[in-house]
Formats: sequence, C-alpha cells, structure tokens
Amino acid sequence: MSGVELTDSGLVVDREPNGFDELAIEFSTLAAQHDIDHVFIAGYVAILTGRSRSTEDIDVFIQPCSEAEIDAFVAELEAADYWGPAMPLSAMYDNLSSGTNIWVAPDGEMSPRLEVKFPGDEFDRASLSNAISASIDGETIPIGPLELQIAYKLALGGRTDLEDAAHLYTLFGETLSTARLETWVEKLGTEDEYARLTEL
Repeated sequence: MSGVELTDSGLVVDREPNGFDELAIEFSTLAAQHDIDHVFIAGYVAILTGRSRSTEDIDVFIQPCSEAEIDAFVAELEAADYWGPAMPLSAMYDNLSSGTNIWVAPDGEMSPRLEVKFPGDEFDRASLSNAISASIDGETIPIGPLELQIAYKLALGGRTDLEDAAHLYTLFGETLSTARLETWVEKLGTEDEYARLTEL
C-alpha cells in the first residue's frame, strides 16, 4: 500500500518512483556531488505527494553559483546524458544569471524535464534555505517547505495552482505548522484565498 506522511524528519513517500521522481533523484545526486544547494518546488511537490495532474516540468531552484561552478556542473550533466531541449546547456550560466530558467532533460527527450532557476525573490530564497527532506524508495531529495508551497500556490491563483494548494492542505493540514503557514499567507497577501482553503 502506498502512502505519504509528513514527519519531524521530513516527507516520507511510500510508493514506486515515477519518471518525474527518477529525474529529480538523479539531478539531485549530481547537484549534491558539486555541493550545489537545490530545492524542488511547486507542482512537482504536489505530484510527489500523490496528486495526479499533467505537467512536463519539474521546477528546481539552485543556489547562485559562479560561471566556473555552473560550467563544471554542465559538464557533469552532459556526461550523464542530459541536454537542453530549448537552449544548449552551455548557456546555463548566462540564462540563470540573467534571471531566465533553462530546461534540462534526458538526452533527446522533451519531457519530463527540469526547469532550473536561480532564486529570484525572498520567497524563492526561503524555499531554498528552509528545504525539507523527502524520501522515496531509499533516496532523499530536498523539497520546499509545504507551508510556503501552499501559500505561494494561493498567490499564483491559477486553477491548477489552487488545486495544488488544496491537495497539500487537505493531505497535511493536521501536521503543518499553522504559524508558519499563516506567516507566509500574510507576507504573500493571500488571506482571502487561505480563508476559503480552510473552509474546505
């Protein structure tokens, strides 16, 4: 039987990894080998916790790095048979440093793919600095804190975003930190959306 549980040590996912999980796990392993802090966020967190919805992207923030550090990481990705479907991976530093994301996918494939970004604001940086561990099939990856993911999804406000927020809140409401969640809700100005969420 598969399931997901939020514990004091992080998220525990009890199911077979899917293609998104395998991509996240391999990318995380390569980033860790280069001491690059990273965090998986947004829709992938909802999918990891059991929400069934369509997407082609796994959003991931990596810590701001120097051009030399990024170039070394790109060489590692290319050696592991990854490519840039929209832009060569050699353009990674230029893209990231100008605030643009870059796609990373298994060689020759368009999806699933990673959408790699440098953090752009305090909420992005908070996801990176407050990451929690998610374990699946014996592997561990860093994901954004669930309280911030919910508040941020409420702020984005699209139908899929609101459904992601509702999924996470319904699943983990009793184990989330209400104080942390309400702090992010206030900072993001989503009090009305949060009030509707708590009434579900």
